[in-house]
Amino acid sequence: MQPFFTDASMKTMKSDADFKAAWGAMSKDKQDAMKKECNDAAMSKPHAEFCVKVHELGGNS
Repeated sequence: MQPFFTDASMKTMKSDADFKAAWGAMSKDKQDAMKKECNDAAMSKPHAEFCVKVHELGGNS
């Protein structure tokens, strides 16, 4: 998840354009793994803002 944040503590997300660029640079397998994690309630709740962006870029599947 580090490429999507501006700081090591992963509290500040990058801009939409930078987030989209980082997403596009990932392999489909890694994108699919992140989508799967974001579909898991235990994962998505603490990372809700991140998962919203993942679903916007990668769909909800």
